[in-house]
Amino acid sequence: MSRLPFKYTPKYLLHEAIKWTEYGMQRGLIYLLRLLLPRRRGLLSQIEFHKAKVLFLRQNQIGDALISTPIFTALKRHYPTIQLDVLLDRRNATALAGNPHLHTHYVIKQTKFDLLDVLRAIRKAQYDIVVDLIHSASTTSTLICLFSGASVICGFERQNDFVYDAKVKLPAGKRMMRQLAEILCLFNIDPDTEPLEPYFFISDASRTFAENVISTWRDKAERLVIGLNISASSLTFKFWGTENFVALAKHIKARLPDAILLILYAKDYASFAKEIAQQSGAVLSEATPTLSDFAALISMLDALITPDSAAVHFADIFRVPSLILTHLPEGETAWYPSFTVFRVLHGRDGRVASIPLQDVLAASDEFLQMLFSESKKGNGTIV
Repeated sequence: MSRLPFKYTPKYLLHEAIKWTEYGMQRGLIYLLRLLLPRRRGLLSQIEFHKAKVLFLRQNQIGDALISTPIFTALKRHYPTIQLDVLLDRRNATALAGNPHLHTHYVIKQTKFDLLDVLRAIRKAQYDIVVDLIHSASTTSTLICLFSGASVICGFERQNDFVYDAKVKLPAGKRMMRQLAEILCLFNIDPDTEPLEPYFFISDASRTFAENVISTWRDKAERLVIGLNISASSLTFKFWGTENFVALAKHIKARLPDAILLILYAKDYASFAKEIAQQSGAVLSEATPTLSDFAALISMLDALITPDSAAVHFADIFRVPSLILTHLPEGETAWYPSFTVFRVLHGRDGRVASIPLQDVLAASDEFLQMLFSESKKGNGTIV
């Protein structure tokens, strides 16, 4: 194994080279589009919001979609007859399923001609307004904005904002959910007067699934159930490591012997999950076939430990206290929860694996002691 710091290993350098090459090509394409495709500006003041058809571009990660839901709620509260549609992609296609405020869902499946098919459907719908909710410049969003045929295009001040007819600046120093809600100003809504609570719909089938999983292990109603989610969107940057998770699970079980430690995992992490359960004595959850099943399980936990931002957002929605292991650098707080109790440990080189085991053990002691001291569940004392 290389003794060089991780950020200088060949694998990391190749990853960064590819990422920045793609980023440079995207910037070049956006600049070229700016020169070649000037468009006539629409006026938002000419749109009657009560009668408007609005499309939101929200293709990206699951968590990004979840923290956008307060915007839809606010718009429907102020303009009950407005039609709100959304564009997603294969990564977050089900994140907004069942949301009562959304009419039509478009999904980019990222096949060869899928974007063209979606764009054709968007043009046919004849939208009054397209809102680009992606918080960083996106080539896909730029193309959709340019060719959507919408009367007015809205978005945030940034590199590709030439395509917008109306734009707002993302407010610095706030949670990302509040930053995105700044777009409400364009609809004459003050975001600071709105509750801005995220929403996720859990199906009855998913609730039953989660109840069955929990009841399998919780023989007493007062037993705490602590979720240990080991999976995330990137194995390289967000996996803490099998040995670390085993040590943490053993530590928690020694400190809270009556608690149930439930390992949550995605199918790509199944082999890691089984190994951690076998070596630590923690309980292996059933695989969660759907996103709704995963959310339902999180909603029933007493606490969650996770490196995954989507899990963090679900915990925030359902007010589940969370110990978060993040690859993001110290001081980057935009993605922190807004409603639930939480503690965060940051990676030192862009990887969750760089968080020292002893730091996590100490943080887990403090975190669980704080939760247990406030808990009404009488399952004994932390050892």
